[in-house]
Amino acid sequence: MSSERVMLVLIGGRSAVPAIAGVLQFIDEVDRIKFLLCIGDQYLQFQKNVEKVIKQERKDLLFDIETDLISVDPNKFDEIYESVGELCKGVEQLKYVNLTTVPQTMAISVYSYVQKKYKNILVFTVNTDQSQIIPLVFGEQTVPFNKRLTVENYIAMCGFNIFKKSLNYESNIELIAKYIVDHIEVSSKIISVIRSKAGGGDSIKAPRGFSIDEQDFTNLGILTNELEDFLQKLEDFSIINKFTNLNSIIKFRIETEENYAFLAGGWLEIFVYSSAKKCKFDSVEIGVELDNYRGEIDVFCLNSANAMICECKTGGKLKSDDLSVIDSNAQKLGGNYCVKLFITSECEVGKEFMNKAKNNKVVIVSGNELIRMIEILGKEMQSPTYPRR
Repeated sequence: MSSERVMLVLIGGRSAVPAIAGVLQFIDEVDRIKFLLCIGDQYLQFQKNVEKVIKQERKDLLFDIETDLISVDPNKFDEIYESVGELCKGVEQLKYVNLTTVPQTMAISVYSYVQKKYKNILVFTVNTDQSQIIPLVFGEQTVPFNKRLTVENYIAMCGFNIFKKSLNYESNIELIAKYIVDHIEVSSKIISVIRSKAGGGDSIKAPRGFSIDEQDFTNLGILTNELEDFLQKLEDFSIINKFTNLNSIIKFRIETEENYAFLAGGWLEIFVYSSAKKCKFDSVEIGVELDNYRGEIDVFCLNSANAMICECKTGGKLKSDDLSVIDSNAQKLGGNYCVKLFITSECEVGKEFMNKAKNNKVVIVSGNELIRMIEILGKEMQSPTYPRR
């Protein structure tokens, strides 16, 4: 009989997240890992993704695809029971079994076998909502997760690689992003005029000078002192240069495309990213792009193996298609196990848009809620509006 300490991991359901969370919890206490999978290509891919992350944590952990992996029909009790016996042949110390996410018949069959054959074994399930390991033993207390994943780990688990993290910037620009949020009603109107004069796009050819009639701002209800205070603050942080207001003509320059990108919407991403860092999550990244996939995740947060992605939108009326981007990203990154936040600078969000967001299990954060961003991020990570399942 082998003296190796072994963990048995079951893989099924819609996500590999509970499986990897359970493995990482006890990874330092085992020598070998074995997998029992539901039949299907997606579960074989889940297993490969889980194995990849495990090997990043423990290169010496043993696994042999010939002897340590079996796929079964999750509805055939006897076949499952016999397959567990085959996997565990010669195993003296089966220490842990993770039953999370697999169909009931499969879980009960495995539970029946291991309880009969092994004495000192911990069979458990994973509560991803509360970041807990739940022992399936009377009298045992739940255990909080003790392993921390990075965003890069998590994305690897989902079968992708990060090939770019965009929007590098100096930390002091977070202060001007916060200033914009603190004065959101005025600042969003001023920025909308600048974007309009630049052609309405997210990028311009820079350097570029602007000459704008003050009336374009005051028509939106902005007072002269509010306008000058805001533009002066932008100049103090070198977002604009050579700002003047002579004869009611506002003049300034934007020297770099990066500075315009900040005004065009980057400020919101930076503000959300800065807020997420203050939440002390395990890992936070900004501007994440995935290999072989078009699109960008504006802010990606990870805590206790739980993922939350944020789509940031500024500059005009919201469209239903705006929700499609975040929904598409989430489907590739854990489905309903991935919390989705759509964060907009708009202070008023239409009922139709809100209803579609609700149907897609997307939390909307509007402009007048940005001031509570840290509180909202913390709450949605710990106790999401739409539970992970």
